[in-house]
Amino acid sequence: MKRIAILFLIGALLLIAPLTAVAAVTVNAEPQYEDTFLGELADKHERLASVEGPRIVLIGGSSLAFGLDSALLEEYTGLPVVNYGLYATIGTKAMLDLSRSYIREGDIIVLCPETDAQTYSLYYNGRSMWQAIDCDYSLLWDVGSDNWGKLLSTLPEFAAEKMGFVRSGSKPAPQGIYAHSSFNEYGDVSAERVYNEMPSNYDTAQPITLSTALVDDEFIDYLNEYAAYAQSKGAQVYFSFSPINEEAVISTEEEKEAFYRALGEGLDFPLLSDVDDYILPSAYFYDTNFHLNSRGALMRTALLADDLLRAMGVTEYVETVKYSAPQRPEDYFALAMADDENSKFFTFSEIDGGLMISGLSETGLTAETVTVPRAKDGKAVLAIGDNAFAGSNTLKTMIIDENSSLKSFSSDALKGSSLQRIEIYLEPSQLTINAAVMQNLPSGCFIYIPEEQYGNFATDYFWSSQMKHVKTME
Repeated sequence: MKRIAILFLIGALLLIAPLTAVAAVTVNAEPQYEDTFLGELADKHERLASVEGPRIVLIGGSSLAFGLDSALLEEYTGLPVVNYGLYATIGTKAMLDLSRSYIREGDIIVLCPETDAQTYSLYYNGRSMWQAIDCDYSLLWDVGSDNWGKLLSTLPEFAAEKMGFVRSGSKPAPQGIYAHSSFNEYGDVSAERVYNEMPSNYDTAQPITLSTALVDDEFIDYLNEYAAYAQSKGAQVYFSFSPINEEAVISTEEEKEAFYRALGEGLDFPLLSDVDDYILPSAYFYDTNFHLNSRGALMRTALLADDLLRAMGVTEYVETVKYSAPQRPEDYFALAMADDENSKFFTFSEIDGGLMISGLSETGLTAETVTVPRAKDGKAVLAIGDNAFAGSNTLKTMIIDENSSLKSFSSDALKGSSLQRIEIYLEPSQLTINAAVMQNLPSGCFIYIPEEQYGNFATDYFWSSQMKHVKTME
């Protein structure tokens, strides 16, 4: 890494002495995010820069990280593959901009961002980008000068967070699948993912809308400019789709067809795929409506290979039927245990694999503090449903202890509640969260976590973008 050169670049761009000093200290400090999911970016960038062409380069978010078997795609197509998809929270634009300098003659570039309003836009997350490049600040040469404003505005926050880890000697060390160690040499998440881990088979807080509202004109113009630039370098760009959990789609057939038509009419380069082919049964998914399990990754790879071979003029058909969906055992979430006494505070409804908290019981309506139960009637309590805490003005504290089996919140789970404190003692990877849930967090309410867990929450795939709502235990 050319740290001294990078410091001169930062200084020249910022032209502000205090921030230059902050940058100098931050860059020269030991990397703190190398073990995190975002720590994979430097490896992906190195592969993009080093693999000889012509190549297949796939650009997108984490649906690529979780949804591709690059070695299998190489076997089908006969071309080396670069999986350049990492994390939607960085932004699609970030990955496009980082890739521009490495486009080569003969490359086939496939753009396949998640079908979501954020990833179908020019959204750019400076704080996440700083975390991602902490292992290799030479990536700053490739981020694009038009992104420096967002990087500059988030530098103080990032620097304070990083130096806090340096001073405490406790850099983030995530466990489980959302760690740097989960990736293989291709940049695929290779850790085994056997079944759908979502209690309702889909993330109820992240519905997928396929409509013309998703086709952002500014984003389309940016894609067209990128494709024109790539073509000037002798490469060909195509547009494909992320895998989509069919149970999460809330659009009508007419809306979906209008979306597909508007996208095709807006792009100046070819649609590689039919969106219907990538709307897959929920059994292929893992923990989000875009993340595939291991079997699903094989299925998506075969679909993509078939599309690519057709675009390359090869008539050979890739047989996808051999990648059948895994069937989760009916008792997969079952718990052989007696009722948790905390179940007295709640009412429940059944969902696939267990129970969801649907409301407060008479006892719960008068309580000031409740603890989420682990199980009732031998069935795991896996989720909290919409408006589950509405109707009580006395409830102030909810505790999710270290033995909890809770996995998710519905998008309106906290709507109408009087909660002021939510204590979570689980590892961040055990409980998914997203912006839709946090939008309904009552005014003045915060999520409290053990101090030693702060680094893991701050760099977790799901939690990192929600840390403004999180405090450490007092």
